[in-house]
Amino acid sequence: MSIFDRPELKVQKDRRICRATDMRIAKYTRRGMVLSLFAFLIAAFIGDMRLEAPRLLLTLGIGLVVLTLVRGYYVFRFDHLYGSGPNRWRNRYFLFSIIGSAWWGLTLFYFVYLMGFAPETHFLWIYSVIFCSSVTSVFSPYHRFLTWFTATSLLPAALMALFSGMILGTIYGTLTLAFIWLTAHQGRRESENYWERLSAMQELQQRASSLAAARKHSEAAVELTNEFIANIGQEFRSQLSDSLGALALLEAEPLSSRQKEWVELAKAASSQQLKLVDNVGLFTRVARKDIRLRQGPFNLVKTVEKSFKFAARAAHGQDLEFNFQIDDSLPVMVTGDNRKTAQLIRNLVDSATGIAQRGELWGEVSYNPITTVEGQLSITLMDDGRGEILPDESELFGAFSRMDTTQVTTGLGLSIAKGLAEAMGGYLQLHSTPDGNRYQVVIKYSTEQNQRTYLTPDRRLQDTEVLLIHQKGLFISGLVQVLRSFGMDVKSLRWCEGCECEVQQLLRQAVERNQLVMMAPAMGDSTLFNSITPFFEKTYGEEGKESRLVCLGGFGQKSEFSHLQHLMPSALYLGRPVTRKELHDALVGLLFGGVKRSCRRVITGGADLPRHYSLLLVEESRPHQWVTEEMLQALGYQVDIAANTDDALARLLEGHYDLVLVDCQQNTDHSAQIIEMLRRWEAEHRPDDRLPIVALTSTTEEQFEGRCLAAGMDDYLTKPLSKDLLRETLARWLGSA
Repeated sequence: MSIFDRPELKVQKDRRICRATDMRIAKYTRRGMVLSLFAFLIAAFIGDMRLEAPRLLLTLGIGLVVLTLVRGYYVFRFDHLYGSGPNRWRNRYFLFSIIGSAWWGLTLFYFVYLMGFAPETHFLWIYSVIFCSSVTSVFSPYHRFLTWFTATSLLPAALMALFSGMILGTIYGTLTLAFIWLTAHQGRRESENYWERLSAMQELQQRASSLAAARKHSEAAVELTNEFIANIGQEFRSQLSDSLGALALLEAEPLSSRQKEWVELAKAASSQQLKLVDNVGLFTRVARKDIRLRQGPFNLVKTVEKSFKFAARAAHGQDLEFNFQIDDSLPVMVTGDNRKTAQLIRNLVDSATGIAQRGELWGEVSYNPITTVEGQLSITLMDDGRGEILPDESELFGAFSRMDTTQVTTGLGLSIAKGLAEAMGGYLQLHSTPDGNRYQVVIKYSTEQNQRTYLTPDRRLQDTEVLLIHQKGLFISGLVQVLRSFGMDVKSLRWCEGCECEVQQLLRQAVERNQLVMMAPAMGDSTLFNSITPFFEKTYGEEGKESRLVCLGGFGQKSEFSHLQHLMPSALYLGRPVTRKELHDALVGLLFGGVKRSCRRVITGGADLPRHYSLLLVEESRPHQWVTEEMLQALGYQVDIAANTDDALARLLEGHYDLVLVDCQQNTDHSAQIIEMLRRWEAEHRPDDRLPIVALTSTTEEQFEGRCLAAGMDDYLTKPLSKDLLRETLARWLGSA
């Protein structure tokens, strides 16, 4: 009925919410009906109503019981009746509840009318007020029903008492009328608050559902994008592998200088494209925090040196001076992810190179032990302030944010470096001042208990006097520190305009005392060569004189040193950056004729007759076949090609092969089937001789390598194939070809 229930909000029409509200009313009503029957019985038992009007009392009791049973039918069979029609249940229940409350009001009216304010009347009146106040919070969602229920229960008796002419009746009637009005007002307020709260909750739930659906859709879109990037990246890598492999083979052919320049240009462009493809794929994994670390022992010093040397090529390509220094306390062997460490360093240096653009970049590497088994590797890069100033991190850390540099997507490399550092338990910090930019990466590693000795300085270098003549550079202090760590006595002199006489005088004294002289010219500056060369021409007028001269030259300065080397054949040129071990061995070789070795490997007489190994290449793509075959033949191996697995098994039956190279695509199941067939053939025909199988793939996903090895591969190579890495891998399994 609309007079009891008039939905005004959308939430009041929600069946699920109304069911919870109505179920609460039904549960509370069960207790109320039982209590009302007990209250009536107590009033009838303690009072004189049963003597004054027994028939009326009996009639009131029977009516109360009948109405209680009718209401109980709707209350106790709530689940069954409500499911067939919520509105019908609610309207009928409200109707019979109002009839029941009116009957209770009639009962209270007759008690007041016949018995006055006897004890039983007080008891029923107080119970009615308490009961109506207790159901206010339960019935308040339907405030109209609450008003009707309270009014029909108390209003007849209140009016009777008010007009009885008794002071006590007037008090009771007035207070009861006030209670009815306050209950109606409170019920209306609570009803508004109740439905508004549910409406707000429903809106929040809908918004949360929308956000969850949007998130699910976004995650699906991201997953689809990542899958697309991975697949398209593999296709790009596959095509670029052919291009770079063909260019590497073409580079070995006799070409004119102009043709060599074209080949170098094509190689540089293809390498940049390959780097971008790899970085985009790696960035997608960093963005979704899908970085899987492979924990294993590796040579930390070798990895850092190799990564810095590799990254220095890009810096030299844009005429940027790049040098680094590794602290003596750096442990050689640690436990961590070797590949991720190299990727982090290269991305960090590439980004710093792109931001610096010109001038000098200096790197420092140190290790800080945290416990006896764990430590932090700190990598710091600094430029000399002649490049760009770093923007805010919010602008710089982005997938394709970039500055006005020749470097493509500067922010991409920094984002990758930051993600990798955080995945390895560290962080990346950037700091920019007018004096230069500073990048610091901290990574955690577990220190291996059994350490190797990276370098034991030759004792013969101790107290060797060195005259170091340099121009400028952040690396000079590090170079002096390295020389002094060898035990050498270093005198450092900075060359400047107007000091030619002082330099030549010190050079003359050094030559007379047969001291070691080291030159460190600034990259792209020939003034130091122009100042020192005339002195050596005058001192060593005849060619072929022995000297103790070492030049630590920058990129492109070897040709400028060629005149001095022609004049003094024993003079040594080392291109920067140079590692501590390279510098040590070069100095020992120049001063003492070689490095002392603690042991000698006995070489048999047949060692000069290498074995000709035969390889089987399983590759479907014709371009990949040509490139890989030419590269293997250039390394001295005999190669047969199989286009598919059946052809490979037939060739394995016909001839003896020492190693099999298998092209593995991103489809792991297909690759696993190939390996399974090869291993099954091996178990049947060569059970006592395991055949090494090396996977060749274009994908760079970390988990793919693990799946290949789990499928039965022995080793793993990523395309485009590097001639040096291919030689190293094959030599590891076969020896020298």
